[in-house]
Amino acid sequence: MHWNRSVGRVLRPCQLILSTGFLGLAHSAHAGATAADLSLGINGAKVTDLQLSNSGETRADVLAHFSTALQFESSGKLRQALEHYLTVFKADPTNAELASHTAGLAMQFQGRAAAVRILEDAVRANPSSPAPLLNLAQFASTYPPEDLFEKNEVPAKAVNEALSKFPLHAEVYEVAVMLHLTHNERDKAIEVMNQAANQNSRDPQYWLATGHTAERVWPLGQAEFGMEYRQRVEPFFENALKNVSKGNAEEVTLEVAQQYLLTNNPDRARQLCEKLATEYNSLNARKLLYRLYGATEQKDKALATLEQIVKQAPNDAEQQRLLASEYDRLKEPGKAIPHLEAAIQNGGGEIGDYVKLGWELYQTQKFDDMVRVGQRSVRLFPDHPLVHYQLAIAHRSLEQWEPSVKHFAEAEQYAGSTQTELLDHFFYYQYGVTLERLARYEDASRMLEKSITLTPREESKAAANTMNFLGYMWLDAGTNLDKAGELIAKANELLPDQPAYIDSLGWFHYKKGNYPAALKELQRAESLLHPIEPEDAEILEHIGLTHQALGNKTKALEYLERASSLNTPEPRARKRIEDELKKFKNGKTDTEKK
Repeated sequence: MHWNRSVGRVLRPCQLILSTGFLGLAHSAHAGATAADLSLGINGAKVTDLQLSNSGETRADVLAHFSTALQFESSGKLRQALEHYLTVFKADPTNAELASHTAGLAMQFQGRAAAVRILEDAVRANPSSPAPLLNLAQFASTYPPEDLFEKNEVPAKAVNEALSKFPLHAEVYEVAVMLHLTHNERDKAIEVMNQAANQNSRDPQYWLATGHTAERVWPLGQAEFGMEYRQRVEPFFENALKNVSKGNAEEVTLEVAQQYLLTNNPDRARQLCEKLATEYNSLNARKLLYRLYGATEQKDKALATLEQIVKQAPNDAEQQRLLASEYDRLKEPGKAIPHLEAAIQNGGGEIGDYVKLGWELYQTQKFDDMVRVGQRSVRLFPDHPLVHYQLAIAHRSLEQWEPSVKHFAEAEQYAGSTQTELLDHFFYYQYGVTLERLARYEDASRMLEKSITLTPREESKAAANTMNFLGYMWLDAGTNLDKAGELIAKANELLPDQPAYIDSLGWFHYKKGNYPAALKELQRAESLLHPIEPEDAEILEHIGLTHQALGNKTKALEYLERASSLNTPEPRARKRIEDELKKFKNGKTDTEKK
């Protein structure tokens, strides 16, 4: 298992910064040479400053070797690069990352022993840092001796020395634990973490780092040991909280809260986030709180927290979207609208934002605004069928039939190749009833018949509604009377005792000249109206006309006047009733189709 993080990586020139003016010397040293691109584009280790002598000549010479090494390495000439890296390392053996990189190249061309000597020289040259020891341990563990019978004692000795000399450095425990776990020495890894836990460090970063290392020894994802392992790991993070200062309290507490959230301790995470929100007005803590409240079904607290987040960060489009979704869930579209508008303004506007805004405007019956938003959506996403469909609905709501039909057609065209799921029974029903308003009965019939075909068997209510509409449209247009009767009868079978469907059945008998049967069905429809609403005026109109056809003028006049008094909101029906009543009073009666 190779867990070495630094051996053999390519260095970049920007990683070696001389306190005595390295960059200026770099320019002067190569002023007369062809400029070379030293930016290799490979992420290397962060390198400490080279510690060179004060001699300008020495510094320039080392810089030249380093630049040459980089150029050779960038062109794949690693053996030549190694020679120059060795010269640089000799000038500054204290640089742990340079030593690690040089050792990686030496391993390829000079063998393991030479590489180990480089790393051991770096240890001797820099006794005040754990980095050389850790690099030595990692390298020797990653590249064991070729002789299987030779003991590889270097990693353990290096790690033990680092643990002894640098007990307050968190990275020492990480390397030691990984070394032991790699060699299936979990008991030794536990001993290392016990040593880490017994240190008297006042640095919260030490406890955070050793806490994450402890998770490797006691993985909190193992549910069967969840409680036991949590008791071993969480004290590290609690120690981080105990050692915070004014300058780092917020940052450390938030990191610990995130740790608890990720390791399934939501109660402690919530406590810390509530503290951060109260004492530091922490936006990130509130974002975590929103998730925590939502996960525990505390919907009121989640909503209140999200409202605070949006107030605190009004330009955060994602939070605006979340708040809009919350209001949508609560069926408060009026409150959702301004947040969707803010999300569009601040986030550039995704298609989902426009579509959601359109439906919220539809629910609040702000149809003019819905058209305005729809027209912008169509300009921005001209090939997306959903925005055309939505704009069609908006125009239809304003009784703007021609533009509505235009966008229904475009929605159908674009959806045919990208989003066929949009073209369902409801789509074709809406399309069909819009075409009917333009008296395009043949086109409307095709759409409505397609809607009936696409309606799922379990949605009998939708099927009955479409059948009744299409049947009645044919009766009104005076075509396909028998087929209309079949559809209306099927609608009554699927959904019996519906006054509107029974009215259609009675009107079918009227159109066929069977006035007694018509009156029977129409009166049955009337008996089911409790109470009679303005929308029911057409049923009373039909009863009046049927009485007229049967010669009962008194009843006919009574029903037509009642129908007129309801003042139906449907303009075409209202005008027709008024015309029929006027003709009746003028003595011009007619039993033919209106």
